[in-house]
Amino acid sequence: MLINTEGIVLRQNKIANNRRLITLFTRSHGKIAAGTSINERAKGRAALAIRTFTFAEYDIYKGRSYFNINNADVKRSYYSIGEDIDRYVVASKLLEYVDKTTEEEQARPRLFDMTLEFMESITNAKGNYMTLLYAFIVKSLAFNGVMPELKQCVSCGKSLAELREEGGGKIRYFSVSGGGILCEDCYKRLDMRDASLIFKPDFDIVEVLDYFTRTPLSGFEKVSLKPSVSSELQRILSEYLKYYLDVDILGDRMSI
Repeated sequence: MLINTEGIVLRQNKIANNRRLITLFTRSHGKIAAGTSINERAKGRAALAIRTFTFAEYDIYKGRSYFNINNADVKRSYYSIGEDIDRYVVASKLLEYVDKTTEEEQARPRLFDMTLEFMESITNAKGNYMTLLYAFIVKSLAFNGVMPELKQCVSCGKSLAELREEGGGKIRYFSVSGGGILCEDCYKRLDMRDASLIFKPDFDIVEVLDYFTRTPLSGFEKVSLKPSVSSELQRILSEYLKYYLDVDILGDRMSI
């Protein structure tokens, strides 16, 4: 069966007989691993289309248990990402995240469109790359069915308004294991052996996460977080991703 689909190159590996295995995130068939004899070093648009950070249209043959890229035509190459090491590192983390959180042959059109939006935005951004990555991750949590509870205490159900009142207008606790915000009383009743997954951020985490979900990615091209907020948010998101998605892409040293 022949397939024609748009796709984004997530990664590639050399395999036997001068062939390459390209991991594509496609609009119509989700993530697929497709072999190809196209030479990356050759001249022409087909060669460019098998490189990472490329959005292209692919002609793919689907066999019983394999895919093969017969031809490709580049629609947009984000080659400039590789010209800035900080931009490259963050964009590479984004592709890794998409790769690790998508199933084989499961179409994810909303995530696909948002990935393209991210590639455009990080290409246009002048710094602020980590803020863009955080925004993408937070938005994607809803797609993956693990969006934190931000409207009430995850333990007793106390409303957001009540939590703000008792916290002087600020949400004081966020529970990774509980999956959302936590009130003062429930925090005090916790077994402190679970405290490693409880955060007491210096910023209002509800406001920050709500802003990420409401604002288009292009809105973060010129917006950056304070270093202290970025560092703390990185720790929270890192633990959250590991706990719910078994994904670890936000290492302690990633502070671009």
